[in-house]
Amino acid sequence: MILYVSLFSIITSAIIAIYNWRINPNALLLTGVFGIFSTYGLTHYFTVYHQDVFWTAIFYGNLSPLWYLPGAMLYLYTRNTLTDKSLFSSKIDYLHLLPFLIQAINIAPYLFSTFDYKLEVARLLNADINYVRTLGSGFLITPSISFVTRPSLVIIYAIASLFLLKKYHRKERNNQETSKQYKLVYNWLLTLSLVSLIVAVNFLLMTLELYDAPVNRVIIESEPTYNISGIAYALLPLILIVFFPQVLYGIPLVVSPKKAAKITIPVADSADPLAETAQIIVDYIKNEKPYLYPEFDIEDISEKLDIPKHHIIYCFTMILQKKFTAYRSAVRIEHAKELLNAGTADTLSIDGIGAQSGFSSRSGFYATFKAETGMTPSQYLEKLA
Repeated sequence: MILYVSLFSIITSAIIAIYNWRINPNALLLTGVFGIFSTYGLTHYFTVYHQDVFWTAIFYGNLSPLWYLPGAMLYLYTRNTLTDKSLFSSKIDYLHLLPFLIQAINIAPYLFSTFDYKLEVARLLNADINYVRTLGSGFLITPSISFVTRPSLVIIYAIASLFLLKKYHRKERNNQETSKQYKLVYNWLLTLSLVSLIVAVNFLLMTLELYDAPVNRVIIESEPTYNISGIAYALLPLILIVFFPQVLYGIPLVVSPKKAAKITIPVADSADPLAETAQIIVDYIKNEKPYLYPEFDIEDISEKLDIPKHHIIYCFTMILQKKFTAYRSAVRIEHAKELLNAGTADTLSIDGIGAQSGFSSRSGFYATFKAETGMTPSQYLEKLA
């Protein structure tokens, strides 16, 4: 089960990263938490249960520096989501990578050893798993110490994340009561931090048992812990993708220097702090008509209005209740209908009208027009006559 759960978690984490990192770079921190925990599950499976010399040589020890990162990633993801920052927002943030770098240096002799040597280590481990306490050790830190420090760091960072959430809850209590997005994201961060804390505590307790008992007995007794932890970390990204994708937009804070004169658009939540930003975006699209250019996309809005991309996505999805692509198609078709109503088809072909409305191809124009109006441009023109 550990193998399949770990692979599933890696796949769902990759999906989150691929589809969201351009919009909100903090998605990379989140997928790092899930993905790195999953690689630990794979290493455990191939080293302990599968006992294949080749795969044990591939996984054992080589990924250990990465296992010092999930705690830091969890903390930075929580902080960035609450403060609307992105990835490593200051030079001080890079200090969180120190445990990773120390372990990478510590185990460098093993990392750069020959594959034949790693195969020999794998054979010894398969013969007696108790060798895990000494084989592949670094020259600064022994495996026994590494086993303890890894979950301990996650515990420290998880507690720090919970502290941030408590502080945020006191400050933004009113917003959480009035905004569904605030409440949803807060509950998600609380769940993620608590699950990480519980899993890390269980792993630490299990690791401490290694000092007083044979490794093989501890492994047998700890199998339920590995399975439950793996299932938890597999379900969390799945639930995120299927049921609560809006969590990935975070809690956008108003940062635009511009200000809307008046909210005139229908919005899902007029109390949302980005309602004015949504109005600014709609006014820009309406007045400047950037959609008439085939290449028009979210990055154009972001650059022109100096608004972060994930704020724009949030405005369309959560406030305007419409995806950006659907909104763009709708305004393009409205422009095409205006041209047809004005009799432009007398001097310009229907294909030309599509091009002037921002469509890069005839097929795209016809398909979108029919989807929006229920008829083709030609049928619409006949109806006018």
